[in-house]
Amino acid sequence: MSTSTASPSGRVRLPVKDPRVQELLLWTNPRNSAIALGGVTAAYAALQWGSANPLQTGAYLGLVLVLGCFLWNNIASFTHRPPVPVPRLLKEGVSEAQAKDYAAKATVHVNKGLSFAYRLATGREPVLTGTVAGALYAVGRLAGLLSLLSLAYAAVVAAFILPKAYELKKDEIDGALDKARAQITALNDKYLSKVMARIPRHTPAKPAESSSERKEE
Repeated sequence: MSTSTASPSGRVRLPVKDPRVQELLLWTNPRNSAIALGGVTAAYAALQWGSANPLQTGAYLGLVLVLGCFLWNNIASFTHRPPVPVPRLLKEGVSEAQAKDYAAKATVHVNKGLSFAYRLATGREPVLTGTVAGALYAVGRLAGLLSLLSLAYAAVVAAFILPKAYELKKDEIDGALDKARAQITALNDKYLSKVMARIPRHTPAKPAESSSERKEE
């Protein structure tokens, strides 16, 4: 399943709502994308090879933010300057309508996930089962070689590279995916479906007739 689609103009559309994020990942402005990726790389290097761990760094950043807001607001009250600009979300919170909207959207995604899990649990789709099993095995192997931080960094780098690579080589990649899909389908039709058909299925037992039904007969 592809995580990106191509628009009629040939541009790739990513499943992100913020257009600024899409512009960064598709390198619409190479300078901004390079700065963002460089910043992520610098943060990863500092956390990976620096002396501070992520929890310690997060605690210190929170400390700086809390003390900075305190000092800013107190100095601003004496100098008659504006206070710290606080986002509207912190001021007003989440309304009941917004909460219901978020819950409705989350419900759609949760049901999709449950439906996907049901397809896996039934075991009736060998291709899907094999694909997921292969992906889980690859993730397990990578998790044994890399730390969680390294996996997160690799995912970010992939987000910056793969969509743009797909946009540049869309025809070639689509052709290769179509060939692979056709080969997997042919393999399934030739071998896996026959094997699955030979596996005995459990037939639910027919409920016994009650005494009242026998009397009526």
